[in-house]
Amino acid sequence: MTLSIIPKFVTNANSLIGTKRVSSQYIAGTIPWYWNPFAATLRIVPQYQFIESQTVTLAYGFAKNFSIVLSAGMVEKHSHLMTFDGASGVTPRSMSFPGTDSLEDMTASVVWRAYQDPINRIKLNLGMSFPTASTYNQGGVVSRTDGTYNIGRAFYGMQSGTGTFDVLPGVLYAGAIAPWSWGASYRARLPLAVNNEGYMWGHYQEANIWGGYSWLPGLTTTVRANFNIQSPIDGKDYWMSGKLQSANPNYYGGKRIEIYGGVDIDGKLFGAPGYSVGLEGGLPIYQNLNGPQLARAWQAALAMRWKLGEHGPTVAAAPVGALKRPLAAAATPVADWRGFYLGVNGGYTWAGDTETSFTYRGAGGFAALAAAGALAPNVHLDSHGFIGGVQIGYNLEPGDKTLVGFEVDLQGLTVGNSTVNSLRGSGADAAFLQAQRNQHDLGTIRARFGYLVTPTILAYGTGGLAFGEAVLNPSYFSPLRSPVLNFGVGNNGLVGYVDMRLGWTAGAGFEWMLSPSWSVKTEYLRYDLGTANTANIGPLYYADKAGLSSVAWKAPINGNVLRAGLNYHL
Repeated sequence: MTLSIIPKFVTNANSLIGTKRVSSQYIAGTIPWYWNPFAATLRIVPQYQFIESQTVTLAYGFAKNFSIVLSAGMVEKHSHLMTFDGASGVTPRSMSFPGTDSLEDMTASVVWRAYQDPINRIKLNLGMSFPTASTYNQGGVVSRTDGTYNIGRAFYGMQSGTGTFDVLPGVLYAGAIAPWSWGASYRARLPLAVNNEGYMWGHYQEANIWGGYSWLPGLTTTVRANFNIQSPIDGKDYWMSGKLQSANPNYYGGKRIEIYGGVDIDGKLFGAPGYSVGLEGGLPIYQNLNGPQLARAWQAALAMRWKLGEHGPTVAAAPVGALKRPLAAAATPVADWRGFYLGVNGGYTWAGDTETSFTYRGAGGFAALAAAGALAPNVHLDSHGFIGGVQIGYNLEPGDKTLVGFEVDLQGLTVGNSTVNSLRGSGADAAFLQAQRNQHDLGTIRARFGYLVTPTILAYGTGGLAFGEAVLNPSYFSPLRSPVLNFGVGNNGLVGYVDMRLGWTAGAGFEWMLSPSWSVKTEYLRYDLGTANTANIGPLYYADKAGLSSVAWKAPINGNVLRAGLNYHL
């Protein structure tokens, strides 16, 4: 088992169209706005972006030629944006510095060592990425062309994840004849379908070749060349409508060739066997981007690894591995549920309560439209789809037929972005309401209480804490009001309700021990994260000649999960 902590740093700067560098003034003066290309040019131009991530990976060899690799982490993104004055022209007005942060998408992969001899080895891997990261981060305060400020949804490149379930295939060849080593690899990230916001990132593919030289046992330097290609974004998010290149889904992807240098240091050099550190940094030598788009400036990463079970020369070898239970003396293996386990799961989820209610108060505006029947007092936001993620747990057997333990899981959802459009009324009382509820991740921390129906079949009940991020966004448009009633995340920066919520979950399931190390399960969970209520952050106000009006909204965040899982017992 190897535990790795990998900080990574990326800087993007200077816009390219293809291979040609273009100035901010050129972009503001000539590049059309995606949402109205015949009437407006871009007015905000990114100058710089810094990305910092911290990823934790756990690799476990569960058989001679097979291992499983799990990864999770956090990512932060920061941008510098230049805003130009007015609806046209190339006079800079101000700068703004939005940023986002959230979990990364979690991944799980199986690696198969298909071939090995004293010099060469070949490995194949296949995995899945789960949408545990955010695709609806608010980007922070952005300066507008008239000197005011806007808070809205961050654009594609500032979001933390893809929002999709992605397949992760790969193949690697490596060889070594001391002190030289070399290799080549291919890997890809291929989304299966569009995400809840209506888009998916283009297919990403990369190829690597590298060589290394070991100056002494435990100290190796490397040189690596990377070629990567990515298609533009397919689809669009209607909440991303700003006048900047980052809001155009066509201005993503392209081709790059990058060169990296690195060093790998084994802890045995310093009397710390089992520990190692790798460092690598590099920059592109060729970029052909779908632009205008910020170019890659440089990238650097550090990997700190701890390999469990590797001992120094003075430590006697244990008769049984540190993470393995001794085999029973019986000729036929006996199911043993005790100890740690980890695994993956997937299934189906659907909403519980679906009603979202709105409360209109005051005079004129919202209140007048509601009284005229142009604004609905409630809408039903139903949602259903796939859910998948990873889990880790621990079991105890206090009796011959009883089991107690705990389990922690983190899931990505392809559901929750349920949108209802409503256009009511006529004339001055015509109004459009769009209501949107999101829930893209769900985690639980649960106790399990089980009964062994047979030595290999467990029936259990489970319950505990549930947590997840809830988002509720309404948008209002009534063109004949004065001033025009036009509120929404995509146009004037209404933040809406965004919160990480804590609640409860309970359910039951069955688990079958296929072998001493593998089990499969099926279970049902009900979860409830309470009610998302804008009373916690304040209502939305609108003033017209008839007075001041407001709207507040709330929605229950709960649902059902039916899923199957595969566990490996350590």
